[in-house]
Amino acid sequence: MQFVQFGMLGALAALAIPIVIHLLFRNRPRTIELGTLQFLHVVLRENARKRKVKRWLLLALRLACVALAALMFARPFLPALEPKIGDRLVIVLIDRSASMGLTPGPSPLGKAVELARRIVDRLGPNTKLEAAVFDREVVPMKDPASELRAGLEPASGTGTDYAAALAWARDLCVRSRETRKEIHLFTDLQRSGLDRGERVELPADVDVQIIDVGRPFPKNVAVTAVAASPSAPRPGGSTTVTAAVRNASPLPLAGVPVRLHLEFDGDERDQEKTIDLDGGAESAVVFDLKKLPAGVWRGAVRVEVEGDQLAIDDRRYLAVSVAPPAAIRILDGDPGRNGIGGETYYLRAALQLAPNGKTYAKSPFELTTTDASGEGGTAVPPLEGVSVVVLANIGLLEVADATRLAAFVEAGGGLIVFTGDRFGPKAAKALADVGLGVGAVGDASRSTDLPWRLDRWETSHTVFQPFANPEHGDLHRPAFTTITPIQPSPSARVLASFRGGTPALLETSHGKGKVLWFASACDRDWGDWPRGRLYVPLVHQMASYVSGHADGGPVRRLLAADGQAPGVSEQDGIVRIVNADPFESDSARTTPREFAGRFGFRIPDAPAMSSTDEADAAVASAKPDERLRRDEVWPQLAAALLGFLLLEQFLANRTAA
Repeated sequence: MQFVQFGMLGALAALAIPIVIHLLFRNRPRTIELGTLQFLHVVLRENARKRKVKRWLLLALRLACVALAALMFARPFLPALEPKIGDRLVIVLIDRSASMGLTPGPSPLGKAVELARRIVDRLGPNTKLEAAVFDREVVPMKDPASELRAGLEPASGTGTDYAAALAWARDLCVRSRETRKEIHLFTDLQRSGLDRGERVELPADVDVQIIDVGRPFPKNVAVTAVAASPSAPRPGGSTTVTAAVRNASPLPLAGVPVRLHLEFDGDERDQEKTIDLDGGAESAVVFDLKKLPAGVWRGAVRVEVEGDQLAIDDRRYLAVSVAPPAAIRILDGDPGRNGIGGETYYLRAALQLAPNGKTYAKSPFELTTTDASGEGGTAVPPLEGVSVVVLANIGLLEVADATRLAAFVEAGGGLIVFTGDRFGPKAAKALADVGLGVGAVGDASRSTDLPWRLDRWETSHTVFQPFANPEHGDLHRPAFTTITPIQPSPSARVLASFRGGTPALLETSHGKGKVLWFASACDRDWGDWPRGRLYVPLVHQMASYVSGHADGGPVRRLLAADGQAPGVSEQDGIVRIVNADPFESDSARTTPREFAGRFGFRIPDAPAMSSTDEADAAVASAKPDERLRRDEVWPQLAAALLGFLLLEQFLANRTAA
């Protein structure tokens, strides 16, 4: 047995007190011979012997009470239950977000790696070590000691998510059976990382050390945002590029140069402007670009400030797609005698954002309508320069026309199919035979009581993303009196369904192109949805998706992530723009106490660690201390002391009696 407060064993000297009292105050009877009491002599002698035994037993109880009290305050623990040196879990978390790459001199990340390496090298042989680096994601280390000795590089423009790192550490602590658990967090305490992700509550028995390796007031000027309006100008048109430039340092700056560079196919556009920035202020810089030829123009807006300590956010990339509107060819299977009664009257008005016979210059689509109501079959016109073909209630396609349509989709074209009273199983089979089908199509089904309504749809799909928020419109409202039942094939994907699970919108692919099937008509004959306010955005989403103009068209804008450095790249005709997380440009810092309050743990009154000596103190804090231990036996001693005191009181009363 060992003791936390070994000095309290000196209280065992108090054992002499009951002995002295017992010896000083014991009874010393005088012997008096009385003849009249000679018959009681034997009885009294027997009682005296019993009282003597009780007094010695009472002395032993009092000695035991004093000894138990001294032992209890010495806080003994059993060697068999004592944690071995290193019998603990140590978790090392290193922030490697973009702001940890400040220059010149040793970066915060380099400092964190050095301090973490010293802690890892001094851990006991039986320590269970877990280590990870984190930004927006957590990447565990396979061999922490080797990786720390080799050094780490800051992530390229990624943000900070403390919640993700602490959630990872929390899960390790919850599953761990080690007696002691410690988390050593190396970070620059950037405030922007506090409110990302879930709220994490750490277990109460986890010790958390925050090692601050940040710089208080770094000099940093950043381009935090850039946007073009319009984002997709027409060939020969103009656009305006607006850049947001922030001075993250507290000191004002004058004459900051801001440069724009765009290029396409050997043609370059360069502009430069100069601005003044107060400390902590942000300013908008506007560049006007005129007469841009067709193409995807790519480049960047950058700032150049001497002594800037964070280079990753000095440049922000952009791309501007200059292209004519997407050409859509509509094959109308039932034009009707007058305009408003035609199959595609509402569809054409919705896509061109103008009444039939008129155009809207800013419409993303350019329409051409073909009468496909011929008795001898539907003929597909030439499709050169067309992005999307819409089949609206058409009849049977000739094999040659179906084959030509399949080749168009395979090359990257889009196809949208609306059913109707002329579109039956035979017309559907003609499309399925060339790879454009989505399943077995039945005869039209008319509702007998309640109309058909959309019941479920994939809110994560591009077509339905704008409707994920109910405030943008409730897709349950459009009503359909007639639908075309479709039994989806294994290769088809059901994007939306009516009540009972009947497919409403299905998707398939053929080569490079996309195909959408809508299981009802696009006019008012089979429902009232063309009169609703959701008709226009829904058909726009469908046409944009199959034409490749959804999600930014040929341009995709992303934030830097693991393995994706800021820059411009192109793959499969898609230009990807990757930029640094703008929150990393905000140099505002939180305090250790605010950090601890955000994640529900307590820290000592001492400030956060920021030096090598304090890192050594973090290692020393892992040694056994005088806090309450799980293996202490003083509670059992306290219970025994209480029992002995009650027994002593009872025996003392009986002895006195």
